[in-house]
Amino acid sequence: MMAPEDAFRLLADGLGKAGTPQAFDHLVERISTILDGEHVLIGKLLSDEASIRTVAFWSRGALQPTTVYTLAGTPCEHVLNDEICEFPDGVCQRFPDDTMLQDLGVESYIGIPLRAPQGHLVGLLAVLSSRPLELAAYAPEVLRIAAAQAGAEMARRAEEEKRRSSDYRIQQLIYWDSVTGLPNRRYFMERLEEACEQARLRGNSLGLLYLDLQRFRQINDTQGHELGDLMLAEIAGRFGAQAEPGEFVARLGGDEFMVLLTDTRPAAMAHAIERYRNSLTAPIQLSERSFSISASVGAALFPRDADNAQSLFQHASIALNHAKQDSSRTRFFTATMADELHQYELLQLRFSEALAKGKLSLAFQPQFSLKTGQLTGAEALCRWHDDILGHVSPATFIHLAEEQGLICTLGEWVLEAACQQLMTWERQGKPFPGRLSVNVSAQQMDDPRLAEHIQRIATRIPPGKLGLELTESGLMRNPEQTVRITRALCKAGFSLAIDDFGTGYSSLSYLKRFAADTLKIDMSFVQDMLKSSHDHAIVSTIIAMAETLGMLTVAEGVEAAEQAEALRALGCTGVQGFHYGRPVDGDTFAELWL
Repeated sequence: MMAPEDAFRLLADGLGKAGTPQAFDHLVERISTILDGEHVLIGKLLSDEASIRTVAFWSRGALQPTTVYTLAGTPCEHVLNDEICEFPDGVCQRFPDDTMLQDLGVESYIGIPLRAPQGHLVGLLAVLSSRPLELAAYAPEVLRIAAAQAGAEMARRAEEEKRRSSDYRIQQLIYWDSVTGLPNRRYFMERLEEACEQARLRGNSLGLLYLDLQRFRQINDTQGHELGDLMLAEIAGRFGAQAEPGEFVARLGGDEFMVLLTDTRPAAMAHAIERYRNSLTAPIQLSERSFSISASVGAALFPRDADNAQSLFQHASIALNHAKQDSSRTRFFTATMADELHQYELLQLRFSEALAKGKLSLAFQPQFSLKTGQLTGAEALCRWHDDILGHVSPATFIHLAEEQGLICTLGEWVLEAACQQLMTWERQGKPFPGRLSVNVSAQQMDDPRLAEHIQRIATRIPPGKLGLELTESGLMRNPEQTVRITRALCKAGFSLAIDDFGTGYSSLSYLKRFAADTLKIDMSFVQDMLKSSHDHAIVSTIIAMAETLGMLTVAEGVEAAEQAEALRALGCTGVQGFHYGRPVDGDTFAELWL
């Protein structure tokens, strides 16, 4: 039997490994020597509280593999309910169902529970021997000291594991996409920054592919987000299966994916694009349905197209926007694309400023009666001459206004400017005959209170002096609302014309209900009516239909006397075009026609 000072010295040596991976292994070996036990184990109480897993097991002079066993019917079950539990002999007979005792031929057993510093049970320490144990007086104290240290170490490890698990979950949330399991945008951008730096140091090239799924949003909206997520996961799996060494696939969000290709060239990038696009060839089977989907791809190369990660990403995005408009659905970035984008951004900025600061203007094109030749009105047309960009086509800046969500603001400005011009002519003693027509956009017609807004702006204009032109396609966006708006405007004294008639699709049943009094025949039919029997028939039909409905007609784009004569013969009531007068500013209009 070991002397007390030697026992505690050896125990201190065993406890000296606390905080290291070998802490428990070292401790069971030392306890085996101090207490002369052939088998010593330290077990962790599992979450079910009905079984333990050995974290260190010293048996017959060597460490044994980890094992898990249930507590019921074993001496260990009693240990967890006592301070020190001792079976000095006959333990194998007392617990015949404990296979470990039987296999080891155990005769005696002593165990002590392990508690965390906070007091809760975390496991046990047990010493087993194939002969009756003759314990020294210091044995209980050795076990208590060892148990206290082992319990603290087990609790420390549990907290460390919990912290690591929490850190892992946080990392998952920060860097990984929960729907597809792919790296997310943040992870990808960090990886792209590192890859660009490495490529710069090594003199290599990087390729960036920006993939946007076609039709996915439509499927997601009609079939539901749950099916959409399943589809994204399937597509991510296909893309992941295509990734070769040196390729990194990520989901940016929505229906957009990125592929980073290291040490590549344009030809290799083209092959990679084909691989990823071909992976979508087979239909996707979900919920007993089959879906076909494809992708547009924008590509950019480092350092040829950009010298840093942000620029490379931006240029791949620019290339993707061009790819969506291209029949091949694939575009590599070019410097011209960047120039076009910068020009467009300048156009956006200058237009917003022009609208905000009142730098737009109106031109007025006269309209005449075909029967009398008298001035019957005019159309107000918006014009923009920029100090930097020069004259900008209405087709360009009106489309820009629609994209920027400024078309309603522009529409209100035009209406206010037209009303102001009518009052100016009146003050000059040159009253305007007929009506001044202002165009109303399709987006303005989406506002159910449009009639109220127009009446508020035109408060000082006599009824009948202001007309509104609404496009055929705009009228049919929300026909029932259009009926309510047009009737309210008509009741307030505004005349209404349907612009560009014949280029859209109108239901005759709605045409009768719209409170419009004029059909404007689109210039595309007028210009070719003398040489195209088809266009001549369309013009003739529109005029006949207007007569039947009791409506007037105004033909746009009349540039020759022969066209005017043909229109008169068909019964057209009004004309507008270069043959009669070009659009001019307010003062010139007054000089020429008022």
